[in-house]
Amino acid sequence: MRSHCLLMLVFLGTLAARAQDWQACKPQGDYSFNDVKAAVHRVTSSRIYSSWDEKTFYRSGDLVAVAVLKTLDDSEMASSESAKDVVRILRSAFACRDRCVKVTDDRRPRMTLLLLEHLNDVTRGKMQADIEGAKQFVLQQASAAN
Repeated sequence: MRSHCLLMLVFLGTLAARAQDWQACKPQGDYSFNDVKAAVHRVTSSRIYSSWDEKTFYRSGDLVAVAVLKTLDDSEMASSESAKDVVRILRSAFACRDRCVKVTDDRRPRMTLLLLEHLNDVTRGKMQADIEGAKQFVLQQASAAN
């Protein structure tokens, strides 16, 4: 009985250890979640947008919205500079949706649309035109493939 419980404990411990590393997993030809978060952090903190960052966003799709939410808090997103960066980043994430985004689930803008709504709330509508333009762009890109 003890050996059975010990074996189960070791098995569960191994699963838990592997589950912690999901953010470092890279789908074939794509970037890990940690890579996307690092690119979001780099762009929003330095205000420098490199071609490497753009490529990361192009290939990540909806995962970019999750990275933005994990990287920036509401007070950071509320500044007009950061909000503009977020809008630009989200547009990049869907600029090359069908050819570049390899993970099929990340081609659908579920989190991106929620983030755009949230961004409109935290900026108190000051960026409404830019946010609405990004929303229309993302929806257009999503419907173009259907």
